[in-house]
Amino acid sequence: QCGGVLSKDLADKLFKLQKGKCACCGKPLGEKFHLDHIMPLALGGTNTDDNMQLLIPKCNIQKHAKHPVDFMQERGFLI
Repeated sequence: QCGGVLSKDLADKLFKLQKGKCACCGKPLGEKFHLDHIMPLALGGTNTDDNMQLLIPKCNIQKHAKHPVDFMQERGFLI
């Protein structure tokens, strides 16, 4: 397993921290947001609060298990 423990109210904290917006595209999260591992578990990411973000479902499905830098470069955000 990946180990690590997520805070019980992590989604609420992230929602406030991200001002209710998707960490990827900036659109409003709405009620059906996904809790996403910034660095995917498949790539050695941890199951800890500091590796989590909220994404709208579309962004999370597109990101899947990609490296966060690769994913954002694909979207034209990082050089």
